[in-house]
This record gives sequence, structure tokens and C-alpha cells, in this order.
Amino acid sequence: ALGLSLLVDFKKVLTKENIRGRLLDAGAGKLSYRHLVRPLCSEYKSMDFQATHPELDYQSDIQNMPLENESFDTVLSAEVLEHVPDPEKALREIHRVLKPGGKLVITIPHLMYLHNEPNDFYRYTKYGLRTLLERVGFTVEYLQPSGSIFSFLQGIIATTAIGFAYGIPVVWEIVFGISKLTSKITIWLDNHTDKKKLFALHFIAVAKK
Repeated sequence: ALGLSLLVDFKKVLTKENIRGRLLDAGAGKLSYRHLVRPLCSEYKSMDFQATHPELDYQSDIQNMPLENESFDTVLSAEVLEHVPDPEKALREIHRVLKPGGKLVITIPHLMYLHNEPNDFYRYTKYGLRTLLERVGFTVEYLQPSGSIFSFLQGIIATTAIGFAYGIPVVWEIVFGISKLTSKITIWLDNHTDKKKLFALHFIAVAKK
């Protein structure tokens, strides 16, 4: 449910209004979102700090990108900012490479376990994210929470259980099947209980230059 709850809400902002022209997937990892945004943009470019995928276009630090000013119409940054030592510097770089009127579509974690250690530096509230975006010159057009406490708890249990069962014939398939079923149930519970999203797992924002 940790990933599914984010994906469901993230898809809501992946529209032609927000995704267009030349797009940079900044912190692209294994290019997990490429198939979702490619039909919406004219050109897809990917970048990450490490060689995370054989089709990665740029290997670079997001805090100091070797890209020309105002060279992209859209920047996608999904679950990246928590891994950056200087998030404001990274956002200034994104602002620099965006054309005037260009958009940043970004997701960040609020509740999340430690991951990609030791490069796991921050967690963000919606107020913190808005402050950072506005400080570097963005206008925030959309900022919404995703997921809540039930998805968080299910995600921790499921991640642990799948980790123990991985590679064990039949057992792994059963555990994975239970995880898929319970993730849908917990997302439903989150949507019908924590109305204020005080325990949001992530925040999703669209910001315009």
C-alpha cells in the first residue's frame, strides 16, 4: 500500500495540462514512470545520480545538473528530494532548467521508513514543501496528500513479510497475494477515516515557473 496509494493519486496529476513538451525525469531511478508520461510529452529525458538504468540519458547530481537554462517544459521528480543533502539547491536547479511557464510535478514522503541509506536525509510536511517551492520562485498550483496510517502500517508489515518469504516457492506467491488484497482494503480505510490526512504518507505537488 505504500507504493500503490501514491501511484493512484500520482496518476491524477499526470495530465496533458501538467505534462507536455520536453520532459526531464530528475531522479529517474529505474524509469518507473516513463511509460506513464511518454504519451503526454514530445521528448522524454532521464537523469539520476547513479547508472540506475541502461537507457538513462544523464548521470548527474540534481544539485548541479549539466543542462542548459530553460531547456525543458516539464520536470518530474518522484520521491527524490528526501535523498538530496541540499533540497533548496536542487529545486533552484530544476527552476533554472525549466522554461518560463514550465511545470514541476513532484512527490515527497511524509511518513516513510529509512531507505537508500545513508542517502536518506529528510521528510516533508505540506507546509515545508510549499515553502521550499515558493522560496526558489515557483507558484504552487496543486498540493495534496496521499495515503495515510493504515497504508503505512500495511506497507511496513507487507514489506517485512515479502522480504522473509522472497524466493520460497508457493509461500512467496501466497504472501504477495495477501499483500495485494490488503493494500486495496487499507487504501479504502484511509480514504474513509483520516479525512484531514494528518498521517499522510506522501505529498504531491504541481508547481509552475
